[in-house]
Amino acid sequence: MTRWIFENPWPLALLCLAIGVALLWRHRAGESRPLLLSGLVAILVGAATLLAGRLVTSPGEEAAGVARELVARAEAADIDGAIALFSENAVLNYGRRENPGESIAEIRAALRTLETRHRITSNRIRRLEARTLDRDTGEVELSCSTSTGSFEGAIPTDWIIRVRRDGDVWRIDRLTFETLFAKPPPPAVWR
Repeated sequence: MTRWIFENPWPLALLCLAIGVALLWRHRAGESRPLLLSGLVAILVGAATLLAGRLVTSPGEEAAGVARELVARAEAADIDGAIALFSENAVLNYGRRENPGESIAEIRAALRTLETRHRITSNRIRRLEARTLDRDTGEVELSCSTSTGSFEGAIPTDWIIRVRRDGDVWRIDRLTFETLFAKPPPPAVWR
């Protein structure tokens, strides 16, 4: 239900609307009361699906919003703002999320390099796919193509960003730096 109504209501809504229009069209030809009622119900279900998708924000959508905000703050070198998006017990993994994680101190140190040597000069999000893991957790797979002051050309990177509800706020609790140039990055990549 979360995936097909709250996160992406369009396919189901369009299907219901198409069925409703087809039933109403058939009703017009034969003036059958059941076809009229079925068509109206299908259209109402399609409209309700779109409304529900608008009114409810899923954990996956919350995670996508936090990921976009992290990217925007990194691009602007707003390091304090970027750090504020992380929980105090956040971890940074290199390569795979199952690998041992570095502490929030390592995340802060990595972000600080965006103020100086690794200042972002241009960035393009190539892929951002969000999904709901449970009612308090969303996850984003993010791919970027980034140019920095320390490297000529675009740098392709892939990330997994897990976001959890922390009271009324959504914060990143796990950041996985999956690939750098299609290979697992070394932990010393920021130095």
